[in-house]
Amino acid sequence: MRFPSIAQLQKEGTSAATRFPSSLFFGFLASALGCWIIEMEPVQDLRMLNLLLTFALGIPLYFCIDVLVESKKAKVWQRQVSWIIGLVFLGTIYMSFPTEETFTNTRAPYIRYSIFNLTIHLMVAFVPFIGNAGQESFWNYNKDLFIRLVHGVYYSLVIFLGISLALLAINALFEADIQGGTYAQIFVIIFGVFNTWFFLAGIPKSFDHTLSLDGYPKGLKIFTQFILIPLLLIYLCILYFYGAKIIISGDWPKGIVSYMIIAISVLGIFTNLLLYPYQRWKEGGWIKKFHKGYYLFLIPLIILLFLAIGIRLQDYGLTVNRYIIMLMGIWLAFVSIYYSVGKKNIKTIPISLAILMILSSFGPWGMFGLSETMQRRRLAQILTENNILVKDKIQNEVKWVIGENGSLKPVGELRTISIPIKDLHEINSILEYLGGFHGLEKVYPWFEQDLKTLVKRSESSKAHINVNPNKLLVESMNLTYVPYYDRLGSSEKYKELTLIGQNDFQLTISGFDYLRHITVGSWNTRQKAFSELKYHLEVDRDNKTNLILTWADGSMNIDISTYLKDLLNLYNSGFHNVPSEELIISGKEEKLEIKIQISSMTIANEEGKPMLQNLDGYLLVREIEKE
Repeated sequence: MRFPSIAQLQKEGTSAATRFPSSLFFGFLASALGCWIIEMEPVQDLRMLNLLLTFALGIPLYFCIDVLVESKKAKVWQRQVSWIIGLVFLGTIYMSFPTEETFTNTRAPYIRYSIFNLTIHLMVAFVPFIGNAGQESFWNYNKDLFIRLVHGVYYSLVIFLGISLALLAINALFEADIQGGTYAQIFVIIFGVFNTWFFLAGIPKSFDHTLSLDGYPKGLKIFTQFILIPLLLIYLCILYFYGAKIIISGDWPKGIVSYMIIAISVLGIFTNLLLYPYQRWKEGGWIKKFHKGYYLFLIPLIILLFLAIGIRLQDYGLTVNRYIIMLMGIWLAFVSIYYSVGKKNIKTIPISLAILMILSSFGPWGMFGLSETMQRRRLAQILTENNILVKDKIQNEVKWVIGENGSLKPVGELRTISIPIKDLHEINSILEYLGGFHGLEKVYPWFEQDLKTLVKRSESSKAHINVNPNKLLVESMNLTYVPYYDRLGSSEKYKELTLIGQNDFQLTISGFDYLRHITVGSWNTRQKAFSELKYHLEVDRDNKTNLILTWADGSMNIDISTYLKDLLNLYNSGFHNVPSEELIISGKEEKLEIKIQISSMTIANEEGKPMLQNLDGYLLVREIEKE
């Protein structure tokens, strides 16, 4: 691989600026804005980041427009109209992004942006050949794009590393104090401007070339036959062995297998596209067999993909991620059957995927509308089964007021009801998903109070309180909010019980000599008491049902195993608000009498064995004087 000459770069660069001025312009804008964002880090205003994404999307969009206009030999006014339509599209994308970072933001605009970005890059592959049946020209065109892209990345990395090493040398020898952000800005400029310009400069004006054995790039042949194909065969063997394991053991396939099948399938399709010319020549006999055999071998893996994602859909319902996996499964099934029956039109691959991506991005059948509807129905079913939702209204709804500092406070005492832990986790999970991907607009009408307005008023107060709408909705249902990482720890063999005492309990200190707030747990056990504390309480290292109180000249063991078992039998698992009278531990020995008033505690239950995980509360000690 040789670096192009300066004269060649100058000639090709001038041609690219004339042919693709808009793409190059957006490359400059994206690079300049990226450098500014790096300089101003951290940037709190999402509008600058959104504008950066919009500029980046303009590069492939206007490349498609200019290539299409050029291939169809459109008039000047038609090209200008196309540019205006492109600007309107980019403006619409920009306006769809949120402007501030709040809990009410959803991921939908950014996922839709990714879909459009992927679709536009797919269109780069076939836009010049709309209405043109020539497959050899189509392959040559995409071959040139691929090689030019690889060369551009290679040259850009060499230039970036060369400049970075030079700056490191200057920094070390002359103590120039070059900041790390400078390297990031150089990277942005090289890949945003040079790489874009270099790629555009290598796009030929004509693709009407016939394929020949001598014209096939040797480096591409080596890369495909001796790197991609062996890796592909290894991955296929792994997946087939995994499929055999499922059949023998009867274990259901894991969810991650879906992503592996999609990745390997796409790699195989890409490999076959690179080897397309050999399917037409007599020298490529084994490649022809590999091409047809690959798609036949892919069909059992696609069945395994549908089986794995089907189990997830049955257990947890449809989400955007699962919709995309299903969509890719349908596309892979179509491509496999298409080529297995002898079809050979390679343009079908990018065109079919682009059409599916566009159709899935909007409408009630799309990934956003359908997944939101199904998850909302699933949430309503769980709430209805637990008598929380009756006739589309939440029963015994918790009402809220805005406090002096802008935070939301419940009207009266906040008491949570007990439901099966599985249902509680499902409710929290669904609301978290809806809030993160779609918004909670269709859930708010279940509540009598206007929670949406309350959230906005609280966040717009002088204190700028950040309210978590998911947590607010769960607690408004008289349920306990369970964060994501707490839900991960739940299983049949290992369960946790968290008890929270009433906040308004009265602590009687009469008759005691010592009072202090305590926080103990299995994570902070120590062999010795803190020297600055008169009394130190900790959990026994070897026996998590035993508390140890130590002081200067003695220690005291408090066995709480029976107490923990009684709590587990009474409340099982999950989160519960309980009367403060039930959260008291007492102990007495010759020299001391103690009382522990618990504010909150978590008990682990591993196969019937209780273990104290953590405890927060107050320790009271009465020193008994000898008579």
